Amino acid sequence: MHSLPRRRRRLLSLIVIVVPAVALPAWAQNPAPRMVEAFLVRKDQSDCGNSDVRADDPSRIGGTVVIARQSNGALRLKVAITAAPDTIYHFYLKCVRSLGDIKTEDEGEGTAEFELAADGAPPVLTFDMYPEGAPAGQKFQSTPVRLP
Repeated sequence: MHSLPRRRRRLLSLIVIVVPAVALPAWAQNPAPRMVEAFLVRKDQSDCGNSDVRADDPSRIGGTVVIARQSNGALRLKVAITAAPDTIYHFYLKCVRSLGDIKTEDEGEGTAEFELAADGAPPVLTFDMYPEGAPAGQKFQSTPVRLP
């Protein structure tokens, strides 16, 4: 009946919910919110700039990162993923530092929010995410994005 698997449909519904939730508070403070979005792509490795990460195969996209600059200059990140069920994924500002963990539920969906200080991020952001032990096939790299 549906052309997308159930997990993908649920991820898309999370994106529909998360993106407006990020945009509305930013828009209320600033009529021209500064936001960008990165995709988390299933890929075992890449360089620090994720220069070879592309979101051109929808079957490999496992989540999104919405980045919004706050009025104080800080960056707010909202992450929504669909990955292995009941798993803790470590989420990193790639080649810089850990940002925290994302726990997936029994159907593999997970969300988390992180904040970066205004001076705590490079001009091009890349992220990676993987569970403990970083097993092959369970690692995700983000598409690179410029700061909003």
